[in-house]
Amino acid sequence: MSRDPFEELFGASSDDAPESTPAPVPARERLAHEQAERVRTSQLPTGKRTAPAGASTQAGDRAAQAKPWIVVGIIALIALIASIVVVNLARGAQEEPPPVTEPTTTQTPTTPSEPTTSEAETEADADADADGEDAEPDGPPQVEVGATYDMNIGPWNATSQISQRFGSISFTIPDNTNLVLNSDLLNSFPDSCAAMRQGWGATKTESGYEVLKPAERCAEAPELYDEVWGLVDAWVKTIR
Repeated sequence: MSRDPFEELFGASSDDAPESTPAPVPARERLAHEQAERVRTSQLPTGKRTAPAGASTQAGDRAAQAKPWIVVGIIALIALIASIVVVNLARGAQEEPPPVTEPTTTQTPTTPSEPTTSEAETEADADADADGEDAEPDGPPQVEVGATYDMNIGPWNATSQISQRFGSISFTIPDNTNLVLNSDLLNSFPDSCAAMRQGWGATKTESGYEVLKPAERCAEAPELYDEVWGLVDAWVKTIR
């Protein structure tokens, strides 16, 4: 058989060469080799430890893909913090300052001083009080009339109701105008006011009847004077 000219120039090809089969490695040697490789790898620094080729490639790809997102997140966080700061500053500028309260002053009320009265005014007031005791009231005092009985007044052709507090009573009409009473109550005036025992009664006028009484007040018996005046006034009002 003739040889191929290419074989004469370049030699036999590897495909035509007989395949060599590697000799099998005993299990003990393979296990010892793996343990030695593990010990050697554990003694190396962390950064120099070798990793499987496939794992390093995948980790690098993941890190490269994660870097843009990390940068974007940091930028977003910084922008959020900056916006919060700007909003707080704007609110602080818009808030009005609190109103300044002026100090309040309390005034102590002053008690008005009592007016001073001179000695002349005091004496005048004393004289007025003394005169008031002697002066008669504007109208007859109110008294308890009590039980009454009929008293006819023949000369005047009239009747009346007089209080039984007068006691035994009689009257005279000396001038057909003035009726003068006489009774136990009137006789009880003291001797200093004896004129008042015959000074009470009634006066007939064109319009009716009026009370007849003494011109002055009895100073020693003012209570009796007021009582008689009130009873005489009540009696005169009943004359018909």
